Amino acid sequence: MPLEMPNLDDRTAEQIYLAARERIPLYVPEWTDYNESDPGIALLQLFAWLTESMLYQMNRVPERMYLKFLHLLNMELRPAEPATVHLTMTPAAGATAITSLPQRARVALPSAEGDEVIFETLTGLDVIPLPLAHVLVFDGVAFETWTPANTEGQSKWRPFGWTAQTGAALYLGFTPPTGPARPPRLFPQTMRWRVFRPPTKEATPPERAEGDLPPAVAPPVTLVWEYRPPGSARWQTLTTFSDETAAFTQEGYIEVEGPAEAAAFDVHDVADPHVWLRCRLVAGGYPVGRVPEIAFLRPNAVAAENLATVRDEILGDSDGEPDQSFTLRRRPVRRETLTLRVRLPDDSDPGDEWTRVDDFLASGRESRHYTLNPTAGVIRFGDGERGRIPPAGREIVATHYRYGGGRAGNVAAGDGALLASAAGIEAVRNERGAVGGRDEEPLEELKERAPAKLRSRNRAVSAEDYTELARQAGGVARAQAFGLMHPGHPDVAVPGAVTVIIVPDHDDNPPRPSPDLKRRVAQFLHPYRLLTTELYVDEPGYRPVSIAATIRADAYAAPGTVERAVDEALKKFLDPKKWVFGGDLYPTAFYNVILDVANVRAVDRLTVTVDGQSRDSLTDAVSLRRHELVYSAGHAIRVLPYEDR
Repeated sequence: MPLEMPNLDDRTAEQIYLAARERIPLYVPEWTDYNESDPGIALLQLFAWLTESMLYQMNRVPERMYLKFLHLLNMELRPAEPATVHLTMTPAAGATAITSLPQRARVALPSAEGDEVIFETLTGLDVIPLPLAHVLVFDGVAFETWTPANTEGQSKWRPFGWTAQTGAALYLGFTPPTGPARPPRLFPQTMRWRVFRPPTKEATPPERAEGDLPPAVAPPVTLVWEYRPPGSARWQTLTTFSDETAAFTQEGYIEVEGPAEAAAFDVHDVADPHVWLRCRLVAGGYPVGRVPEIAFLRPNAVAAENLATVRDEILGDSDGEPDQSFTLRRRPVRRETLTLRVRLPDDSDPGDEWTRVDDFLASGRESRHYTLNPTAGVIRFGDGERGRIPPAGREIVATHYRYGGGRAGNVAAGDGALLASAAGIEAVRNERGAVGGRDEEPLEELKERAPAKLRSRNRAVSAEDYTELARQAGGVARAQAFGLMHPGHPDVAVPGAVTVIIVPDHDDNPPRPSPDLKRRVAQFLHPYRLLTTELYVDEPGYRPVSIAATIRADAYAAPGTVERAVDEALKKFLDPKKWVFGGDLYPTAFYNVILDVANVRAVDRLTVTVDGQSRDSLTDAVSLRRHELVYSAGHAIRVLPYEDR
């Protein structure tokens, strides 16, 4: 059985007060008024309350020891993680020069609460000054226009046609510069594009953990990017520097050499000459089932993360006393980014760089060490015995650190703004919502996680080991491992097989993990598995549930408000992030869910539909297989006024 932490003293304020009052006749026999209006009784109650507060602090001593033991075992709270997003820059109308956006350029994106969330670009970006005006696909026989689909990004299309045969090409037409002021270069030396795949709405194959495989294996095709120089009718090849998309089969960036000059000419039925680039399939072919489909393609794309950089922040002056502390103005702090110096106030020398440590246990008198609480942003120095004291009068300067992170960074798609305006950029857009932002791990979660980590000892044997490790992979909201389960035969016990079911940390309905997330989790789990274990990472089997109900509500209640409240309650009840894996669904439970909504008085009619089929009996449970979850598939609620009979 588990060991329970004992309370060192579990008396309450009332018990302490009563014990003290019982001693009054012994010590002060002339005190006979025990009413609460008596000042002496009021003082007894006050001191009893203060004593209870002190006992509470004393009972937390074992918890402090518990946390210290976790620290000695190198187990810390997981820090806040920053969200990442992919931004596209729209060139300003009439731009005549390439705009260079530096690395760490700041962009403000609006959150759902109306606040601005700061992101910084991970790399620099040279923006193509010409707007992309047309997208055509040549399938080897005929042209087809995909400009509206690429602009709206709400559907999927094939960049090399339906069969993607040799000779097929993707044509990208740019509006040529007008007027006498012609830019010195039409395209930057490196063009960066991002391919966006359609959202994952259908189930994707499971991923097997087989080692540190490359992110994706490109199909056996050869693609070349080409342009036409001025005065020439022949296409010239451009160098492809990198292709994360594996020939357009997955999301990612493509970096291609940009031509300094290019001809404007007519293609297909596009009005007016345009400057055209094309990506052509010159050899090989896509395997069956891997012909690329994309949602849209964007030039001038760059990745950004929800962190901001601070430089040369003066925290204060040392007073020469032990155990000094200083607080950074911005937090939470990304601890590995902090650089701290102690220097003379007149800035006559750069000063000495001090080293961050987890604690002062191994520090000596001359050790230039400090500790950092990244959540509170508090920097603490030693006492002179364990860690050197900064000399009195010296200035404490954070020369560099980055701050940010958390779930607040998971902003939705929308327009943003550069905090430092750039003349050649008209707009910034977040094409897809930011993902990956996570708050710092709560203390209670660490205390729950610690025993499982100690049991696993950095290897996975039991299903609980795989479950706990998968939750640490990042981007995973829920995980559940099933022993003896093969994704191809979920209802048959397969010796040596383990399948880890993951639910991603996003708000899609239902939340399906992308192939990339499955691959990353499989690679994360691979070093921990036993050599003979056949390990797979898969998604849940989702069962759609919809409700049609006629309900009675108070006559004074607004029907629309009641309808929305009932719909929200049903979605919350059917949330796949909270439903127990394989937990049976009892249709009669929906009566309680609906009746618990404010102002709802009765349910006249209830129809439950599962997997598109209406349930004839509401008393029979819907059985789910062990890897299945339910989700809300839309509800039809009719609200009528309640009438007393």
